[in-house]
Amino acid sequence: MIGAFLLIGVTSYFSAYHEAEEIYDAQLAHFARVLHALTEHEIEEGDILARTIGTDGNLPYHAYEKNFAYRVWLDDGIILHTANSTDFGPATQRIGYADRMINEEQWRFFVLRDENVTIEVAERYAIRQDLIAHILGGIFLPQLLILPVLGLVIWFGVAYGVRPLEVLSRVIREREPHDLAPIEAPVIPREVTPLLDAINDLMRRTSDLLEHEKQFSNYAAHELRTPLAAIRTQLQVALRTEDPDKARQLFRDTLPATERLQKLVEQLLTFVRLQRSDAAFERLDFSALCNAAMRDDAPAAIKARRHLSGDIAPGIFLLGNADMLRAMLRNLIDNALKYTDPGGNAHVTLYAQDNVIRLSVCDDGIGIAPAQRDKLFDSFYRAAAHHAEGSGLGLAIVKWVAEAHHATIEISEGQDSKGTCFTILFHPAPADRQ
Repeated sequence: MIGAFLLIGVTSYFSAYHEAEEIYDAQLAHFARVLHALTEHEIEEGDILARTIGTDGNLPYHAYEKNFAYRVWLDDGIILHTANSTDFGPATQRIGYADRMINEEQWRFFVLRDENVTIEVAERYAIRQDLIAHILGGIFLPQLLILPVLGLVIWFGVAYGVRPLEVLSRVIREREPHDLAPIEAPVIPREVTPLLDAINDLMRRTSDLLEHEKQFSNYAAHELRTPLAAIRTQLQVALRTEDPDKARQLFRDTLPATERLQKLVEQLLTFVRLQRSDAAFERLDFSALCNAAMRDDAPAAIKARRHLSGDIAPGIFLLGNADMLRAMLRNLIDNALKYTDPGGNAHVTLYAQDNVIRLSVCDDGIGIAPAQRDKLFDSFYRAAAHHAEGSGLGLAIVKWVAEAHHATIEISEGQDSKGTCFTILFHPAPADRQ
């Protein structure tokens, strides 16, 4: 604030100085023209008499008159001058405005010359400085006196205004790390209310996220415990038996459980990795990606005695992350194969229509009841009446990848009202279309 005050003072000084210069220079020019007119009149009347102005003590006199002086020249002689101009010396040769030092004082001159008449009007520079000092003093001196008072008022006002913020910061600082309940603060300024609302909203979202992760951890522990318990039981029985053939059979029986455990761990790792990664997006050939995913899943389809087919339109490009999209395709195809009976069909379709890329994975299995579709994408949820084993994470991964690509998911019945069809709708930017 002091810096601003000084800046205003300096600016005001130069502005006032410039205006005073203009006014006083105009007065000098005006005074010179009046003297010139009077002198011409005297010359025409023939009443030319040299005289000195300011020597008669009987006439009224103002103290500021000593700051003004003039001389009127006719040819090379002075016919009229003020008493304080005797030290000016020879006539000023420069026409118009000029600055001269006389007796260590600076004077401002205005010279008007017309044929044989020369008018010199002069003024001390000091009078201009005095005027500016008086004007600025009258303006800024009261402000300088009130500035400390104003500073104290502002200081107390700010201290009073930030007191609720100090209380709020103390409330937050004294909270336990696990306490994510909304903050109940005392009366706070209206301007701070949006900040408190934003903090409470962040606390709520953080609490929801932690609760979700807690549920996820509990579900994961439960899902891991079941195959581990089965494997442990099988191994304990195998170790107790004395029949080598029976022991080998028990060891072989643990393989499906270990495969399920491996699948679950892979899904868990995929789900966590995709959620926590800052994946880079790039323009990729989505058609080639879909064909590669079908080739990778073909052996699993043959082993499960299912038919996997596709209708992939070529040359469809998409701005996305290849790892995420592979995980989505793998889970959609795996889900279609899993919930289709032996001899059943799973079909993958990719095409672009009306600036929308449509990816569909359909099967002709037993289908999913409409009442269960809203929960399909929850972590560890498995539809009722489905005997197929799974981790319950596949469709959660599909949903997360779709949201990361700003895509939407539609669920419908398959062909001839059999099975289920998952359709992912991508809305690419114009630069990503081909």
